[in-house]
Amino acid sequence: SELSIEDQRKLIDDELPEMDYGGEEFNITVNSYCESGFFSDELSGDQLSDAIYNRNKAVEERFKIKFNFISGEYNEITQKVQSSVLAGDDQYQLLANHALASNSWVMAEILNNWYDIEYVNFDKPWWSSSNKNDLTYNDTAYLAVGDFSLTTIGRTYAIYFDKIHADSYNLPDMYQLVRDGKWTIDKLSDLSKDIYTDLNNNGERDSDDFYGYSTSVTSNIGAYLFTSGLKIIDKGEIVLDVGKTSDLIAKLITLTQVNEGTFYDLKYKNANGNPHYAGAEKMAAGTTLFASAMIETGINYLRNSDNDYGIIPYPKWDEKQSDYITIVDGGFTILAIPKTVVDTKKSGIIAEALCAETYKNVIPVYYDIAIKEKGARDEESLEMIDFIMSKRVYDFGYVYDNNYSGFGFCIEKMVQDNNPNFASYYAANINRITKQYNEMLACFE
Repeated sequence: SELSIEDQRKLIDDELPEMDYGGEEFNITVNSYCESGFFSDELSGDQLSDAIYNRNKAVEERFKIKFNFISGEYNEITQKVQSSVLAGDDQYQLLANHALASNSWVMAEILNNWYDIEYVNFDKPWWSSSNKNDLTYNDTAYLAVGDFSLTTIGRTYAIYFDKIHADSYNLPDMYQLVRDGKWTIDKLSDLSKDIYTDLNNNGERDSDDFYGYSTSVTSNIGAYLFTSGLKIIDKGEIVLDVGKTSDLIAKLITLTQVNEGTFYDLKYKNANGNPHYAGAEKMAAGTTLFASAMIETGINYLRNSDNDYGIIPYPKWDEKQSDYITIVDGGFTILAIPKTVVDTKKSGIIAEALCAETYKNVIPVYYDIAIKEKGARDEESLEMIDFIMSKRVYDFGYVYDNNYSGFGFCIEKMVQDNNPNFASYYAANINRITKQYNEMLACFE
């Protein structure tokens, strides 16, 4: 019989040597907003929290080390690490930090090149293929994407659909549509544009009504740049296709502001004043057919919802696009090793072990929770979530978009402004942005 995802994963050897570090402390920085994905102080009966606890224990016992997690708000951690490394202290052996905030470490040249770290193998499945394909320049990678950071799964963008309403609106088999390569932005538009019901009968389009598609106005929209197959930087060169980017913005303006069936509200905020979660909140309320949301938002909002939902990737630009592409929100956690680490071999072994152990024993549990249905597992959703994860890319121009002022974040703003004229934006900003990226690339020389 075919092996389960869990069993297939356990068969892959991490090829690490046996080491005994005699109970030494190993310091890892993490960010408070996602610390529960990195450590748990005790077994609590919570499935995911216990898997994380057991992972850390397994690595500690295998190499006879003791983890010490230093958690803080990401700007604070970024600053703290920088001061410590510039002072020459070997205080932190592994850094897990907000990806875009970590740009300043690269600019300050305080990180090791991952390719110089023994026992780290980017060809293993617990490291992103983007480490080699996108985030390496001049044989150098300072920031790496590995499975130890569950945020790389949690902050992945996907489209949720309501299975109950899918039947009443005669939607096609969405999973099959994806497999056939026919899930495109136009298809999303066609399936959702005429679906609107004024549920509260107040004659106004508001967040209580039923829509065909719901999205927040920020990074959920910015994600379409990458899922449509566009790249900002490739091998150190700006390669953004201006014509296609203009067409994309025009298409997104139609999707969000012309289509009657889309909930897209510049003023929308939830009870905590957060604008980012409109899609997941509408899906949890059962008032939308499709929604853009991160995987973890889906888990947080839908775990206790009665609604039966499926998860599929963001749509392709068109049917000719060779494959689906998934993007992870810039707030994911990236891994780095500071220059002050004396025993880089140890940092490499432990980073590799943590990523491998997460891949084998934590992620299958995470998938289970993400797609728990009423008491049953929907095998198709499980396959689809694995498929979505296998398509993640991390564009150099997005991860290294220092200060959010490069090309990674202008799309959502232009859609908000109802301004499809990307060509003039590009012309006005290309010199500034080129200079900004070149300053970053110079650190890789």
